[in-house]
Order: sequence, then structure tokens, then C-alpha cells
Amino acid sequence: MQLNINGKTVVAEPGDTVYQAAKKAGISIPSLCVSHHLAPFGSCRLCVCEIDGQSGTPASCTTPVRPDMVVQTESDRLRRHRHNIVELYMSEQPEGSEMSGPLRELRLACGVDRVRYPDGARSKRASVRDDSNPFFTFDNAACISCARCVRACDEIQGTHALTMFGRGFEARPSAGPYQPSARGFADSNCVSCGACVKECPTGALTENTVLEQGVPTRTVRTTCAYCGVGCAFDAGVRDGRVVQMLPSDDGPSNRGQACMKGRFGWTYNDAPDRLSVPLLRRGNDWEEISWESALDLVAQEFTRIKGAFGQDALATISSSRGTNEENYLFAKFMRCVIGTNHIDNCARVCHSATVTGMMETLGASAATNSLQDLDVAQLIMVVGANPTESHPVVGARIKQAHRRGVPLIVIDPRRTELARLADLHLQLRPGSNVALLNAMGHVLVKEGLLDQAFISARTEGIEDWIKTVSDCTPESAEAITGVPAHLIGQAARLYGSSRASYCCHGLGVTEHRWGSHGVIALCNLALATGNIGNPGTGINPLRGQNNVQGASDMGCLPTYFAGYQRLDDPKLATLHQTVTGRPLPAKRGMKTPDMWDAAIAGRLKGLWIIGYDVAQTDPNLKKVHEALKRVEFLVVQDLFLCETAKFAHLVLPGASFLEKDGTFTNLERRIQRIRKAVEPPHGILPDWRVVCEVSNRMGYPMPYQHPSEIMDEIATLTPMCAGVSYDRLDQHEGLQWPVPTAGHEGTALMHQETFPKGKAQFVAVEYLPPGEAASKEYPFVLTTGRILQHYNCGAQTRRTDILELVDTDVLEMHPDDMEGLHLRDGEVVRLVSARGEALLPVVGSERVLPGHLFTSFHFPASTVNALLSSSADDRSKCPEYKVSAVRVEPIEREELDPEDEAELRHMRARLIT
Repeated sequence: MQLNINGKTVVAEPGDTVYQAAKKAGISIPSLCVSHHLAPFGSCRLCVCEIDGQSGTPASCTTPVRPDMVVQTESDRLRRHRHNIVELYMSEQPEGSEMSGPLRELRLACGVDRVRYPDGARSKRASVRDDSNPFFTFDNAACISCARCVRACDEIQGTHALTMFGRGFEARPSAGPYQPSARGFADSNCVSCGACVKECPTGALTENTVLEQGVPTRTVRTTCAYCGVGCAFDAGVRDGRVVQMLPSDDGPSNRGQACMKGRFGWTYNDAPDRLSVPLLRRGNDWEEISWESALDLVAQEFTRIKGAFGQDALATISSSRGTNEENYLFAKFMRCVIGTNHIDNCARVCHSATVTGMMETLGASAATNSLQDLDVAQLIMVVGANPTESHPVVGARIKQAHRRGVPLIVIDPRRTELARLADLHLQLRPGSNVALLNAMGHVLVKEGLLDQAFISARTEGIEDWIKTVSDCTPESAEAITGVPAHLIGQAARLYGSSRASYCCHGLGVTEHRWGSHGVIALCNLALATGNIGNPGTGINPLRGQNNVQGASDMGCLPTYFAGYQRLDDPKLATLHQTVTGRPLPAKRGMKTPDMWDAAIAGRLKGLWIIGYDVAQTDPNLKKVHEALKRVEFLVVQDLFLCETAKFAHLVLPGASFLEKDGTFTNLERRIQRIRKAVEPPHGILPDWRVVCEVSNRMGYPMPYQHPSEIMDEIATLTPMCAGVSYDRLDQHEGLQWPVPTAGHEGTALMHQETFPKGKAQFVAVEYLPPGEAASKEYPFVLTTGRILQHYNCGAQTRRTDILELVDTDVLEMHPDDMEGLHLRDGEVVRLVSARGEALLPVVGSERVLPGHLFTSFHFPASTVNALLSSSADDRSKCPEYKVSAVRVEPIEREELDPEDEAELRHMRARLIT
């Protein structure tokens, strides 16, 4: 429709407000309460306008457009009104205040240089200052009670940690319970996402780093280096240091949202224990050596080992936190310089089962859809994932969709936050995914909920699948899973009757003895109902690390070249020889668990690990540690002296994501730039430069001067990235592969018309039991995973103020089990498995089933992964982190030495205060 604003003809959409229509037309209207992240509110009275035929001055942000309306947003009357309103707001600010943000800009725009209300509301505002949150401070003296912070908490994050307290001049935002002893934010359910701070227009809520170091003088657009969501951030820099990370409003994956870790967990960049120089082991001591000496040593030792034992005596494990370019070069180094495919990355222990399962069924091993599809999905099914903690921005968007009325199914052994909100929570026993999913398939077949047209046109193998699920009744699945048969039936009907069912899954599907079967079972359901290739549908793995998708895409796998190309493809071999000048090894390499076996057997002599703390995070730590000890020459490249580095012969310091250029690929296949915001300290080299220098010394020149040149080579060798270049990435907010040509816009939605191998394949899989089960000796089943506050091994988050919130791993146990063992919250227990033991404080939690336990693995002292077995998915070798049989033993004080006792007293105090 058309309307007239300030004499200009404007085209608007039905449902637009006058404010939105004006903004689209480039007409600026002052406001303090408007945010494009929030619903219209109309509280500040600054965006008022005049409308022909309508009395008064309505707020443009809440007034809907109508055809042919005539609007005036600038007149003497409106300017006087705004001048007066800004004066009133300024009267509430502390005397001498510099003010910040939008209020300061409005003061300048309206020409307000003095205030006629010197006392105003200033003297009436309560003197409240809340600095209980470690990341930001609330100062009520600067607040104007606009409620943007409250609305952000409600509408964006869905946490409802804030509310407006009081009336009139006493109205203010308040966090936490209304109790005299309450500590504000510290006692609330705030998740420290920072949305309230970002929305505050006056500086009443401000980051502590900005308060302490000053506002940024420049910003650099980059991408977060925590989970796989790929949130875009503007890194604020002052005096050569990062002082703020602000989520970008136009970030395609996060749309201005953030989580605690991305928003505030970046200060590890300046941690005092960051590695600054290469370290060479001399007995039990470390000797600082020069970069030249360190690089020479790597080249000499790798050359020696290759000459003495052959190329298969060397292996590397790349970093899912590194860039695409670094991962590609590391893989190229192994294939062109060493001559082997012995390279892997941490996808092996998280989503390698996804790669296997999706490749076999769909022919591609990444999310079929985009995060924007959550906006159009008619049903969301979350399987084996806890996104509000492990992928908080995705979790918040799922909550937003659910508030809009989208049905939510959660399949998970724990009663997570989303499980509590869900329309259906199928709380199954760990390791029984396939039984439940096949039973859902049984219902789909029996009740005629299959999409026959889609199946006929685009799939193969349906007959074998139908035959397999025909015996998998909900009643038989109930006996295996513990989920009532009627709930399985309801879930199947909801999923099958929606033609836009969006499925996302996590490590609760993959990290099992039969993890690839679980992924296949999910794909079978999507194919059976036609929930592939359309908006709001699909199979969408929630990748755990910032570039675990990219590390695999770039060929850091022993089974595929970059772009998931077969190693024995003759056309690829010819192209590889032409581009690199070296033959492409066709023999598959060792997966990470195979490397441990080879090292213990004496076959693996040299190992180079970049940015991956296997000595803390891999399962069966006793075996991993033994393997690391057996390696003749171990190089570890990391930001810190991590647990793995303690086994190394040579440690190389790494550059952080804030200190280099490159790209990451997020969980929706979106390739995005990271850009250097600050210089790395002490002349530290980025990982790609280190690989180049070693390669040069070993006789294979890598003359790259910038990561953009590496990306150009990737595009030459990788059809799915053929159209990717830095020029394009700098002009766009990322490109989603496949991008087959330079003119291609990227692929937001995969498999719309065909699958990579023509038709998708139904693959019949039967339920098989986990690799381990509870027994008389080990009566509990332990599952491990992440919590909101920390990230993987914790090397980054443990070096930030997040440590003030959570500083230990905690064991969750059902209250009935605690009562049976006469345990109280905060008591420290010994967890014992057939492989090892760990000490942890225990808390009662109804989030876990009776007989089941949960803990995280973020702190090295807990040694949780020492409990786990080497049981893994047969095909992908993805370990079974989610099912380990253990027993729980109370700790007797006389068993502890004084140092242990002091630490455990501290752990208990943190839990019960």
C-alpha cells in the first residue's frame, strides 16, 4: 500500500507501523523505546507524529499504516514536544553525567543544552546500584524506566529475569526476588546474555569492561569462536585491546542476539597465563626457545620420522576452533608433505556419526535448512540436544517460536529447559533413540501419515524400512525406552501431520554405540513424511564448536578430501596433482581412536595437535594419556598450557580468533569472515603461518601471504566452495555452501529438487543396546555434557569472570537415589567405573531419571572422562559419552589429604550458599 510521509510517497506492507514504513523509506524518527528486536511499545513519546484527519499526536511506533494516509513527522509542534520530552529525560540523569548512547544522541539532535527542571525526578529515584553480575552493572541513577531491558529479557531471551518494580518516579527495573537479602542479578535466573545491556539507551546498564577501560574507539566485524551458531559480533577496541563484544544487529545467524560466553567470555584473550613463546621439554622442565628454533625442530623431527618409519608413522589432529584456511592447510600439509591421510579433528568425538548417517541417507552431511527456518516451522522437534545451554541463541529462538504457538517435541533423557516448556517430552533411557524413532515410524506407517508422492519421486529403499519398523510397536519401544506408548504415538502424529516439521539434533543422538543409526533413523522419519527440501523442515545437527563444520568441510578427515570428495576419485586426483604438484594419497587414514591404538602399539611415532585438548576431553583418559606418552615427538599448539600440552615435547603458542583473519563455517553451512581486531602478543604466529613455515622447511613451499589466497585455492579444488571468495564474503553476510559458481548466492535450503546422489536412501536400522549397561557392581548410568556457563574443556571460559558463576563440575542425581544413599546436596562423592574414578559434589535434581546421573567435563580436576570407555559407533568411531556404568560412593574424610579436603570443602560451600 502507499501512504505519504513528510510529502514523500512511501510503499509499506500490511501490518507495518508508521515508524517502520518511514524507516524503510529512509525517514528518521527519534525514539528511545523502539528496537527492531522488540515488539512496539510506545512508551517514550518521542516518535509521535501528526496524521491528517486524526486528532492528537499518536506514537508512530504503534500506529499501523493504512492506504493513502498522510503523515507528518517533523513540524514546529512536534519539535517543541520532543525538546521538552528530552529535557524531562535529562532531568533524571545524574548531575554532571556524560550520558551515553541514544539519549546523548537525542540531546544533540534536539539541541537541548540546558534543562529547565534541575531537580526533576533525580532526587526521587531510589539510589540502587546492582553490581552483583560479574559482567555488567546497573545504576538506577541513569535509568529512565523505559523498560527496554525488561522487554528484551522477556521477548528475546524468554528468561523473564527482570520486571518493573514500583510506580511513578520510583519505577525501575529489578532482577531477582523481592527480599531484603536478595542480591539482584546474582539471585535471579539471569543467563547473562547481555540483551538488557545492549537495549539500554542511557548507560544505566553498562559492561564492566567498558566502565573500567572506556568505550571502544573503533570496531571490527567478526564471528564468535564458541559454539557452532556463528554469531556475528562487533569487537570494540580501545588502546590496542578488546573492551567490548557487541552482537551485530544484522548478523544473519544471531540477529543481534548473544549468549553469556560470546558476549562476555572473550577476556581469556588477555589471560595472564597465555602462552607467549615456544616451549621445549627438558626432562621435567620447560625451556623457552625462539620461533625459528621451534619451527626448525618440527621440520627436522617430522623429516626424521618419515625417513626412518615411513609416512604412516606421522599423524595430525586439527582444530575445530581454527579457521577454514588453517584446517585446509593442515590437511594439505599431511597429504602433500607427509603423504598420508592420517588427519582428523574433534568432529570424530561429536558429530562424526552425523556425517556417516546423513551421507548414507541424504548424500550430504550438514544441516539441510537454515536457522531462519525456525520462523516458518509448524512444528519443532529437538532430539538429544539442550540448545538453551549448549547453543543458547538457537535455544532462545526455539522459545520464541513456541511462544508464537509452534508445537514443540523434545526427546531427551533429561528434563531440560525446553523439555519443561515442550508440548511433549519423551524422556527416554539413554541409548534407546533408535527404538523410539523406529516406533514413531511404525505409527506413521500404520496411520497412513507417509508422504507417498515425495517417497515415490525422491527416495529409494522404503520397503526395507517399512518391514523393519513394522515390528517396532510403541508398546515394544516403551519396554526399551521407558516412554509411554501413547506419548510415542502422539509425537509421531504431530511430526507426521505437520508439513513443516523442523528437526534439530545434538550429541544425545550421536555419542552412542550406535550413534550413526540414530541419525539414520531421524533421516528416515524426515524422508517418510516429506520433511526435507522445504522451508521449516529438515535434519539439522547442532554442531558443537565454532568451526567443527568447517574443519570437516576442509578435509580434516581421514576418509574424505575437502568438500567430502572421495579420496579415490580419479578426477580429483588429477586436479589435485595439477593444483598442488603432489599426488593425493588414496588410502584412508587413521581416525583419532585408531591413533591411540597405533601409538600404544608403537606404530605412531610423531603427532601434531592444534587447539584440541584430547587429554581432558577424549573418553578413557587412561588410554589416551598412555598413547600420548608413547609418541616419540608430540607437538601441541594452543593458547594455553592445556592438559594435552603437558605431555608434549614441544609446545607452540597460538593466536586467538581476535588476532587473525580467516573464515568459520557455522552449523547452517554459512561461511563467515573473522577479522583481526588486535595484534597477537609477543609476535605469536597464526596457525596457518606456522604450517607454512614448517612446510617450507620440509621442501614444499607454501608461499601464501594472506588467508584469502588459501580460500582461492580451496575454491579451485572444492566444487561446493567454487564460488566463495573474500571479496564476496566481505560484501555479503556469509555464504552458505554449496556455492558452485562465482555468481551463485549460496544455498539456504538444500535438497529442494534433488539429492547429491539423485534419490535419498531409506536405510533400515534396528535397535541395538548400548555398549554398556547398569549392573550390580555399577548400578548407575552416567551421561556427560555441557552446561550454559562453560565450553568444552573450559580452557577459555575458566579464564574469564564466568568462573565467578560456576567453578566446578557438579553431579546431578535424582533425589530418590540421593535419599537411598543418604546423601545431601553439596556432599562430595566418588564416581567409580571399570576404568577409573572421579570426585564430584552431588546435587539433587529431578532433571535426571532415577538410576541416571549427569555431569559436565569442563574442569580438569574432575577427571570425568577417565570414567568413560572406548566404546564407539562402529562406523564413525564416535565415542559413547552418553552411557557409562558407574557406582557412587560417599567420601570418608580420612580418605582425603588436606589439600583435597580444602578443595572439596570449597566445592560444597559453592553449592549450598
